[in-house]
Formats: sequence, C-alpha cells, structure tokens
Amino acid sequence: MIVKMLDYFFTPKAIAVIGASNDPLKLGYEVFKNLRSYKDGKVYPVNVKDEVVQGIKAYKNIREIPDEVELAVIVVPKRFVKQTVIDCGEKGVKGIILITAGFGEVGEEGKKEERGLVEIAHNYGMRIVGPNCVGIMNTHNSMNATFVMNAKKGDIAFISQSGALGAGILYKTIKEGIGFSKFVSIGNMADLDFADLMEALADDEQSKAIALYIEGLKDGRRFMRVAKEVSRKKPVIVLKAGKSESGARAASSHTGSLAGSWRIYEAAFKQSGVLVAETIDDMLSMARAFTQPLPRGKRVAIMTNAGGPGVLTADAIDRYGLKLANLEEKTIEELRSFLPPMAAVKNPVDMIASARGEDYYRTAKLLLSDPNVDMLIAICVVPTFAGMTQTEHAEGVIKAMKEVNNGKPVLGLFMAGYVSEPAKEVLEKNGIPSYERPEDVASAAYALAEFARNTGVIKEE
Repeated sequence: MIVKMLDYFFTPKAIAVIGASNDPLKLGYEVFKNLRSYKDGKVYPVNVKDEVVQGIKAYKNIREIPDEVELAVIVVPKRFVKQTVIDCGEKGVKGIILITAGFGEVGEEGKKEERGLVEIAHNYGMRIVGPNCVGIMNTHNSMNATFVMNAKKGDIAFISQSGALGAGILYKTIKEGIGFSKFVSIGNMADLDFADLMEALADDEQSKAIALYIEGLKDGRRFMRVAKEVSRKKPVIVLKAGKSESGARAASSHTGSLAGSWRIYEAAFKQSGVLVAETIDDMLSMARAFTQPLPRGKRVAIMTNAGGPGVLTADAIDRYGLKLANLEEKTIEELRSFLPPMAAVKNPVDMIASARGEDYYRTAKLLLSDPNVDMLIAICVVPTFAGMTQTEHAEGVIKAMKEVNNGKPVLGLFMAGYVSEPAKEVLEKNGIPSYERPEDVASAAYALAEFARNTGVIKEE
C-alpha cells in the first residue's frame, strides 16, 4: 500500500537538508531552522562550504552522514540537483522534497529534465515531491520541512499545487485559529501527485478531511478513481482554479500542468464524491465542519438572538439545497413557555437580544431533541450587554449538545468579531466549528450533508 510507502515523508527517522545555510537570506537557512524542532528523528545539515550550520556539525555530501537518512530536502541551485539526486540514491534515501524551481514550469526542456530526475529516483527506489514546491509539514510531530511559518496544529490535511498560495492560506489560518494536520506543497508533480497523497492520507487518523487546491492534473482518470475510493471514507474538498479560459491558460503556465475544461472536471468531481468549493473560505469552512458527526437528513434548525442573521442563514442553506426543519408542535409550545412573547418560536427560532446562556441551553436542547431536526445552527450576535458574558451562550449550546448526545451535528455562527472570540474558542475546544458569516456556516452544513449522502448515511430521496 502506498500509505506505508509514503510514511517517510511525514514521520522520517532522519532528515538531511541539502543546501542548509547560515545565511538568513537563503531558503536553506529557513528550512533547516524550521526542522530543528522536529521530534521524531535527527536532522542533518549538508553544506559544501561550511563545517557548522546554525551550530550543528555539517556534512559536505549526504553520503558522508554516518547514519541512515530516509528523507532529503533539496534546496540547492538547479545545476546541482541531478548529482544531488544521485547522491541521495547512493545514500539509500527513500523520499526527496525538491524545493528547487526552474523545471517543468519554465518549458519543455524543464519537463525533460524533470523526467530525467524521476527516472534516476525510481532507479534507486526513491519518490519525489516537487520540484518547484514549498515543502511538507506535519504539525503533529513538529516536522516543518518548508521555508514558511509553522501552521497551527489541527485535523485538516491540505495539499496545494501552488506553493505561494498554500503558504498564504497557512498564514491566513494561523490568524483565524484554523489548524492543519498535514500540509503538502506538491509543486510540479514530476513524480508524486494528488492521487498518491490522497491515498497516503486516506487512513491518517490525524486528518478528518482532505482539502486540495488544484490547477491541473497530469492523470485525471487516476485522480478520479482514487478520489472515489478515498471520499467513501474521508471527505475530499477541492478548490479548482482555472475554471475560465483565461484562468486555465494562467494555470497551465504556472505549473506546466494541463488545466483542462472546467465542465469536465465538475462532472468528474461530482461522480467521484468530491466536494467542490467555490472560494478559499468555502474550502476551509467545509473542511472544518468534520469535527461534527454526520447528519441523517438535510433538515436544519436555526436558533438566533437576532432576526436578520437567521433570515440570511435560512437563505444560504436554501441555496445549498438544505431545508428548514418543520418543528413539532410540542417543541414550539415548550419554546413559548420560557421565551419572551415577542420571540419567534418557529424555525428560525429568534430568541431576541435579551436571550441569556440559559435560553440558549434550553432552546438548543429542545431543537436537538426534535425528531424533525437533523442538524442545528446556533447564531449569536453582540453577546455582551446587560451583564452578559462573552461565553455564556456558547456554553449553553455545548451543555445541551452533551446532554442530548444523539449524534446530531451542531455548528456555530458567532458574528460579533473580536467580541465573539472567547465564545468561539470555547465552541472549538468542544468540537463545534464556529463561523462568522451565514454563507460559511451554510457551506459547512452542506458539506456534512453531502458527505453523508455520498457515504449512504443520508439515503437518496
């Protein structure tokens, strides 16, 4: 199985950084600096000139390292790459992360050089990620074999064809508190591609969802076949660039991959059970949803302390093909028994602005207990006046979810910006993803329902 074959990219016993540097202006400096915190093995610097790199004994060639090396990160000028790959093969390396650029993305001659490197690697039994990539990160063992900042630890595996965009998304998610389990900048895909990495991550217990940024594929049929297999057990979310004619041309020139027709991709994604995201935020919203259990239907209950967000969320879930649940009369009567007379007790349930944490608890408990409800969206706007705390509403929802405990997913929509941050943190710690826009929470609800449909949890209507 390729899952075992690729372990050395995520949990190598030893890593060599070829091109490790003492110069802070070079990529080799950042890569080696990042890898010094790696927990599961040794990291060796290789530098043809310096005997010591960042305080660690360096080797002029990887073959001089006295111990076995499973993974090599190559950050040397292009003219030295071929011989470096040969040296890695002679050393018995299993995997290479080739960060160096200037190959397939610059033209036919570069593609020819790529094929030559892959042939050399395969002759030695090695696999390559790249070239023209940022590297690989495993947040669960502090392996950052890239030249960018550490991602926040989490449970989303993210594979990006664009290194710069992938890095940009990492920085964005650090600010937003979203975590990743694995990050792979796949670059030109001279050897390993999306299908290989999807297979490798399909059974990864640290990854609840796999998110992909795709510009083009080198073997579309194999991708769809593998995606169909993987998406039966783990959600695969794709953000496809190059949907327009202009975008497709730009994507082809960026990585040297064929972008292809969006209509063909769209149909193939649908057949293979892949979830298609429209934007970066959409992709992240979908991926984050899978900390929650899968719904057994598409009927959504909405609870809110302000009417406007409830209406916008109802509109958004309708656009995604979800339904507002018709609450049982018993549920409606019980809501009337404790909510103010001006509250709206039909779905969406508007508890009005005076709602406290206890109201959120009682309302969420009733909605989760209603047999007509498959999932719950809890909305909170401006939760800090009249003596309210920043977290009481979130704590009320969490308490209800734990008491009912019937496997229905709960999603948060806490919209007060920085004021909501403490409440969102409490929700996230309890496995409830919280969003800031109605469109994002609706996207998350759709992803849960669609994956449930793809896997047979929700039966076709």
